[in-house]
Amino acid sequence: MIPCPICNHPKTKLKYQLKFNVHECPNCGFQFCPEATFNKSLVSDLNEETREKALINLRKGNFQHIIASIKKNKDIKSKGLEVGPGYGWFLEVCRDHGIDCLGIEPETRFNEQYLKKGLEVQNGFFPQDLQKESHFDFIAYNDVMEHLPDLKGIMAANYALLNPQGLLIVNLPQQDGIIYFISKIAYLFGVKSLLDRMWQFNFHSPHLSYFTRKTLLKLAQDNNFDAVESFPLKTINLSEISDRIEQDDQQGTFAKMATKIGVFLMFPLLQIFPDTRCFIFRKK
Repeated sequence: MIPCPICNHPKTKLKYQLKFNVHECPNCGFQFCPEATFNKSLVSDLNEETREKALINLRKGNFQHIIASIKKNKDIKSKGLEVGPGYGWFLEVCRDHGIDCLGIEPETRFNEQYLKKGLEVQNGFFPQDLQKESHFDFIAYNDVMEHLPDLKGIMAANYALLNPQGLLIVNLPQQDGIIYFISKIAYLFGVKSLLDRMWQFNFHSPHLSYFTRKTLLKLAQDNNFDAVESFPLKTINLSEISDRIEQDDQQGTFAKMATKIGVFLMFPLLQIFPDTRCFIFRKK
């Protein structure tokens, strides 16, 4: 019996038998994977070169929307922290808008890029490896929160490190998005590969959680954060869909072709039922 990390319900149930088992809380609906972990060898089926090409324009476009929200809610000279900056695109957008933002990233392979771009990034895991005591006006998780263990410990660190009225920015994929819904239907017919891909179980940094709007709001409220606003983010650029699909080296040619056709057919529904959403919270 594994208790729910969100509502503490004592008995969660096995929901999906995938590469790693996924559990669901019968009380709040939160889904989580207690077995998966970050693979520090960094070995996976993820093609990083193709991934970077597929995501850079999409992510930078979304980050412009997030920066607009930061400006609306905090002074433009706010000092921020991004947990898991990856390629450093959010830090670049912050810099372009005159916003000072530090990053903390466990993977060292991006360090040369950070140096070339003049970005300040510390290597390590948040919060234990943050090298210097500091307080921030905002802390951002861009497709990162769902990869982290010990959510309550993370939220406690967020509260401790944020200045009064500081902002917590979380964007992530949602259970109630159309892509996840289709993956669940496929699972009912015995097709597990779509959910395995949604949980990124073939990659070195798998999802450990899958939130709904309700469960993320509860996590924030229970840890002394008020919801300020939320808005959908773009999930796919059709012009870059081939690169997006090619990032998974495990898929064969036929599977990639089928995925591409499926995405084109599904694209109109993504505008109605967005897969990814950004949430802005304020420290009480």
